[in-house]
Amino acid sequence: MLDLTFATQRLPGVSVISVAGEIDTAGAGRLDRHIQQSRRTPGEHLVIDLSEAGFLGSAGLRVLLNTHAFARQYGGALHLAAPHPKIARFMEITHANTVLHVHDTVEEAVIAALRQSHALEKTLTQA
Repeated sequence: MLDLTFATQRLPGVSVISVAGEIDTAGAGRLDRHIQQSRRTPGEHLVIDLSEAGFLGSAGLRVLLNTHAFARQYGGALHLAAPHPKIARFMEITHANTVLHVHDTVEEAVIAALRQSHALEKTLTQA
């Protein structure tokens, strides 16, 4: 098992959380805690960079789905970036890719999250 590590980068309106290692049953709880501690507001737009994650189990997928639902409830969004082909295939098999925003690169995910963040800000200022 590879040790699970995290790094968080804050951009205006979006936080990018990079995950390295295996998101197995034990790591899922650590991922969830890190996301909760990194979140500035409930509706913040998050990007999870999976480019260095070699494994995602069902417990980790559950964390991502719950994070997505929570962010959406408060007007935010979760974007997943650059999943390893095995992780992308797991998301296809479980149909999680039809619920979650999955992008080929971190850059694409950040751009999409920023667009959503700015669109929400614009909507709120017009209301």
